[in-house]
Amino acid sequence: MHKDTGGITSNLLGGLSNCLRRCIFGILSMGPMPHHIAFIMDGNRRFAKKSNLAEGIGHKAGFPSLISMLRYCYELGVKYVTVYAFSIDNFKRKPNEVQSLMELM
Repeated sequence: MHKDTGGITSNLLGGLSNCLRRCIFGILSMGPMPHHIAFIMDGNRRFAKKSNLAEGIGHKAGFPSLISMLRYCYELGVKYVTVYAFSIDNFKRKPNEVQSLMELM
């Protein structure tokens, strides 16, 4: 009889990830923490094209990563975060692409 070990493996990896995260946060919190961090969201569209993914998938993949980074900044006590995610030149893109980017934010 075959046992489903996917859940066990997932739980083990999740626990290991949390332990590693706590360890890294502990090390980072020992030094001076920056007051301000800026993120420039760039390359999501190139990533999708290079990976032969549908238009917009790169942006949808990048958004959860940004949310994770913002959560980490909060947990580490970073007071100010700037996110540069859309330039005025991006309005030159197809209207449906601009709309989907706006909906992500």
